[in-house]
Amino acid sequence: MTTSTATTAGELRRLPLAAIRGLDLRAPDRDLWADEAALWDRLLVSWAGLDDAAWRLPGAAPSDAGGPEWSLAEHVGHLADWQELAIEYVAVAVATGRWPSDEDYDGGDFDRYNERRRSPWSALPRAGILARFAAARPRLLAAARALPETTIRTDAPWGWIYFTLHGHYLDHLAVIDPWTDTLRRRQADGDPFVEDPRAVDHAAFRAQDAEVGAIFDALVRAVPPERWDDAELTPGWTLRAHVGHLADWATEGARAIDVFHRRGTWLADPDEGIDAWNEQHVTASKGESPTTTIARYDAARHALLEAIATLSVEDLRSPDGWSWAYDCLHGHVRKHLAMVGPWCASLAGASD
Repeated sequence: MTTSTATTAGELRRLPLAAIRGLDLRAPDRDLWADEAALWDRLLVSWAGLDDAAWRLPGAAPSDAGGPEWSLAEHVGHLADWQELAIEYVAVAVATGRWPSDEDYDGGDFDRYNERRRSPWSALPRAGILARFAAARPRLLAAARALPETTIRTDAPWGWIYFTLHGHYLDHLAVIDPWTDTLRRRQADGDPFVEDPRAVDHAAFRAQDAEVGAIFDALVRAVPPERWDDAELTPGWTLRAHVGHLADWATEGARAIDVFHRRGTWLADPDEGIDAWNEQHVTASKGESPTTTIARYDAARHALLEAIATLSVEDLRSPDGWSWAYDCLHGHVRKHLAMVGPWCASLAGASD
């Protein structure tokens, strides 16, 4: 038996999924739209910081129709797909009172119906999927708001509206949450999710960097500077420390390329060890303001990109060259986005 409690919509962002499933989200005392917004925010947090290669990886869940395993891209695309479908059938229902029948979807075989709609989502990049999802949601919400909430809570409307809004989010979060946790650990450890991440040339390298940079900009730069030291996102490190650390290694990468040009050999790892080097630099910049940190990060990235442009493609793709270029630029950023992304994304709903 489900119950409605005094649990606020904001708490839906943090409660275990099992506890949310114990709530009667259809109860008259629930704020339908606030509940949807809270679970939408929870979706955004679940994949925050994961890059396109992570989205493509199969293994999120088996296919219920006997096809290949689904990826994160296909799961999120499936959510967007049903919202696009729902925009049309809700408009029809508002105008005529007629709601769909299960028979309208491959005779009620939803597994088969969903399986054959995996395209185009399986081929779309992460940004394309999210753009379509972000466009569909407000249109569906606007269509649904044309109905009184008391009508929405009746059987047929509830089944077809809640199903494509927060009810659907809950169903897929049960799969998405554990899968994105796994992907996040792997990305933070440097797994590129592809057999060979090396760019074929400088243009492809810059495209890789731009993709990761766009995720950084959307998550990290969206956090107000006064919040950058609010919390330890990893032991002892705030967001400011993470960004400062990225700046430190970008500076070191540019130095390594300069040494390579002058001496013909690549730098080795720091004598004191990487962990000790990291902590020394984080400690040294502890009093730095977030504004100074992001400016230092931007300057260091620019300097490293200019240094990388001086390498031949052969030197860039060599084991040492790739390590100093990729692992000090977007290869490094993507590791830290996996660590800090969820916190950055969660701030949008933190005041609820």
